[in-house]
Amino acid sequence: MNDLETIRSRMLDHLREPPDSGRVLQLRSSLQEDGSWPDVNYGGSSTTTWEPAEHLRRLLTLAQAWFAQASDSRGDADLGGEIARALDCWLSRDPRRPWWWDCIGAPGMVSLVLLMLDGNLTDAQRAKGIEILKRARMGDGEDKAASGGSPTGQNLVWQAEITARRAVLQKDEALLRRAFIRIASELRISDGEGIRADFSFHQHGPCLYNHGYGAGFATDNARLVAMADGTAFAFTPEKIALLSAYILDGSQWLAHGPHTDFGAEGREITRPQQTALYLGRAARDMLRVVTGREDEFRALAARIDGAPAAPPLIGNKHFPCSDIMAHHGRGWYMSARMYSTRTMNTDNLAGCGEGHLSHYLAEGATCIMRHGGEYINLFPAWDWQRVPGTTVELEPHKTGDPQRRGESPFSGGASDGTVGVAAFQLQRGSLRARKAWFFFSDLAVCLGADICCATGHPVVTTLNQCRLRGPVTVGGDTGSRVAEEGSGTFDVRWLWHDGIAYLFAKSTPVMLVNKRVEGNWRRISSNRSHAEGYGVLGPVADRVFMAGLAHGVSPRGATYEYAVMPGVEVRDVPELALSPPFRIVSNCANVQAAYHQGDEALGIVFYEAGRIEWQAWRIAVDRACVLVIRRAHGGWRAAMADTCAGAGTVRLDIAWPGGSARGIGVTLPGGQDAGKSAVISLD
Repeated sequence: MNDLETIRSRMLDHLREPPDSGRVLQLRSSLQEDGSWPDVNYGGSSTTTWEPAEHLRRLLTLAQAWFAQASDSRGDADLGGEIARALDCWLSRDPRRPWWWDCIGAPGMVSLVLLMLDGNLTDAQRAKGIEILKRARMGDGEDKAASGGSPTGQNLVWQAEITARRAVLQKDEALLRRAFIRIASELRISDGEGIRADFSFHQHGPCLYNHGYGAGFATDNARLVAMADGTAFAFTPEKIALLSAYILDGSQWLAHGPHTDFGAEGREITRPQQTALYLGRAARDMLRVVTGREDEFRALAARIDGAPAAPPLIGNKHFPCSDIMAHHGRGWYMSARMYSTRTMNTDNLAGCGEGHLSHYLAEGATCIMRHGGEYINLFPAWDWQRVPGTTVELEPHKTGDPQRRGESPFSGGASDGTVGVAAFQLQRGSLRARKAWFFFSDLAVCLGADICCATGHPVVTTLNQCRLRGPVTVGGDTGSRVAEEGSGTFDVRWLWHDGIAYLFAKSTPVMLVNKRVEGNWRRISSNRSHAEGYGVLGPVADRVFMAGLAHGVSPRGATYEYAVMPGVEVRDVPELALSPPFRIVSNCANVQAAYHQGDEALGIVFYEAGRIEWQAWRIAVDRACVLVIRRAHGGWRAAMADTCAGAGTVRLDIAWPGGSARGIGVTLPGGQDAGKSAVISLD
């Protein structure tokens, strides 16, 4: 078998399992004489759920039943005739829907049908099919001139793979080589769309998309790397290493087992049943080639599968290119999503009608997960002005495109891989706030300072808004009780829900909602008349837990302080509230800081050049920065980063317990690594 035939065989590998026989019988019985199905809307024009594409999905199912080796209908002449009628129906009607469906969605499915039927196609079917496949453009050479530009990121990978299938059908080895070269060309560190230097993924501008377009990028490239392995089209070791890093050092950090961080989904947050199961498929494909990171891929696949003995992912990672910090504790996950003048808060509507209410997905959003069922499919019932972790002005609901770039450059984080501190200066119109998160081994401390807004609207900070699971317990100075279902405001020192404690330094009024809430998929995605089985047009009900803090109307210098401690029993919370394992060192407009006794870790955010003194600590810096200091392996280490993704040198003057005063010039990374932490030893 030559290399081209090897590629053909591998392209068809995932189609060799027969589809459900009952589904095949149903599709055959409802197929009309002209090759159409009576319930398919061939005139539909929806962008995301383009109705005519259902014909192609059904055609693929029938073709797979005819092609699969273990299928009872393999090579069946009657089925072959029905497939030919359905294929001719599509080719003669040739529905068109710019842009994605026309050059990616429809050609992609047509290409698989043609590959399975190759050798049984008429000349007319082959010619028209190839014409449709040519709508996928790679943006190189003559193709670039014809398409008017070059696709990038996942859009390029999709179109190049369709071109590779066309090359196999045409037995054009030169075209096949071009296609694989174009795919490999996107396995690079990009300053624009695609893989960024921190292994986050951007598409549609500086928009975080690891679990949207980046999910397809991971799975498709992993499959293509395995497909080409051992042939003349094989990817180089450097490309394989980069793809490995993207999956292991990037996307898996933004997931908790098989559950995605909603902040990395872009507009796809408004699609039902979003999961990180794709990472398991990508890991298994990467195990088919030599990466040098086989143990990590095996561990990732085991975590996605929910294997009890799977090695946990523990640690902290900041993504300076995308303004998000991800923290994996033992049995829990939490992130802090920000945005700045360098990044977007979410994707735009782009004619897709998805994400109508996604205006506040980066105002300090925190995705908090233990079991993974906290948010999945909850979004129709969400109050989208109460995204977890955010500080928001409760103005009337906005209409129009939710995408916006941040108004402040101040957004950054420092991480030593175990402990991390993230901070940003929120500016949205009249609203101002300075928000910081201190991620320690067993909890996260959340601080807000200098919260100001002069518009006459109330301002709130939301601790969490997730699925209600079991009782909500509130505790004060005089005892605790289970909150009744409904909504109200409680003066609390702590509250507990679904294995997570929320701790406060003093008695604090907390707005609480724990009740059934109704919503609708179409209020967040206008192109979704139904949600693929997860709710019909009309009300969608769910039970919601929401806790938040009110800063009043037109606040001037308001603050908040709370800690999130997952994985604790309600009986243990009163003692934790009286004697927490952390201390809030400072929470003011110029410095925010917190210390964790067990981790022996101090985190500091300097919003400007300044100084802080606490116990035996004396620390001064000559410019704004984020700093983590932790005792590890018998000595003290510091991680420092610029808060505006800048470089240069920071003068650090420091004295610490058991150490002598020192002055250190800390050189921060620059270029594509700008904003990344510099880690130094203080001993």
